[in-house]
Amino acid sequence: MEQQQNQRPAPAGRPRLTREQWLARRRRKRLRLLRNWVLFLSACGMAVGLMTGLILWLLPRAGALLGGSQQFEAPSYDLSGYVCDPSDPYLVLVNNNLPLSADPAPALAVADDATGQQLEQAAADAYRAMADAAGQVGIRLTLEGGYQTAEQAKQDFDARKQGYLDGGMDDAQADARAASIVPRPGCNERVTGLAALILAEGYDTLDTGFANTDAFRWLSAYAADYGFILRWPEDRQAATGMVFQPWHWRYVGVENARAIAASGLSLEEFLAVNQLV
Repeated sequence: MEQQQNQRPAPAGRPRLTREQWLARRRRKRLRLLRNWVLFLSACGMAVGLMTGLILWLLPRAGALLGGSQQFEAPSYDLSGYVCDPSDPYLVLVNNNLPLSADPAPALAVADDATGQQLEQAAADAYRAMADAAGQVGIRLTLEGGYQTAEQAKQDFDARKQGYLDGGMDDAQADARAASIVPRPGCNERVTGLAALILAEGYDTLDTGFANTDAFRWLSAYAADYGFILRWPEDRQAATGMVFQPWHWRYVGVENARAIAASGLSLEEFLAVNQLV
C-alpha cells in the first residue's frame, strides 16, 4: 500500500521519453540548427560574391562616367610634304565590299606579352611603343585581339550570325546584322595582322563604353603618332558600313595615320579622295 502511494501516475498526453529517445531528439535539433546555419552562411557568401562581382564590374565604368577624367589634346601635323603612296602595303583596304583575293601571310610578332596577341611585325613594334607611351601617363593598354587566321575569322562571323538566327532573324537579316559588326569571311582585315583590338586595364569589355575612358581619349589624341587609326569611327558608319567600335584600331604607318587623322575621314573615304580605290 505504501509503495503504491509513493508512485506518481504518468502525466496524461505525451508519453515519457526514454533517455535514448531524448538524446536522439536533441541530436536532431542540433543537426537542424547546424543545417540552417550552413544554408544561411552559404546564402550570405553567394550574396557577397555577387555584390563583389557587380562592384568590380561597375567601378571602371563609374570612374569613366564620373568626374576626374583626363583630357588629351591631339597634336597638329604639318602634312605639306605628305604624298599618298598607292603601293604602300599598309594602306591595303579590306572590307565587306573589297574581299581579299588571297589569304595573306604576314610576318608576325607578339605585340602584348600579357595576352600573347600577335600583329604584323611593324604593327607589333608600333603597338609596343604606343603602350609604353600610354603607360607613362598611367594608362595600361591591353591588346585583346590581333592577327586571326582566315578560319578563325570565319568562325567569328558564323558564330555572330548564328546568334542572330537563334534570336529569330531570317537569314538575310542575320547576315546583314552580323556583317556590320564582324566582316564576312574573306573580308576581315584581321588576317593581315594590321588590326588591333585595344582595351585598357580596368576596362576589359568590347563595348562602346570604352569610348568614355581615358584610354580611348589618349588613343584618339596620340595613336596616329604610332601609325594607328580608329578603323570604324562613330560618325563615319555610312562610309565604313560597320558599327562604331572604339576598340578597333588599324595600323597604316605613321605618316598615313597622321594624314588620315587630320582629314577626319574613314580609311575608305581617305583612299577614295586620294583615288586609291
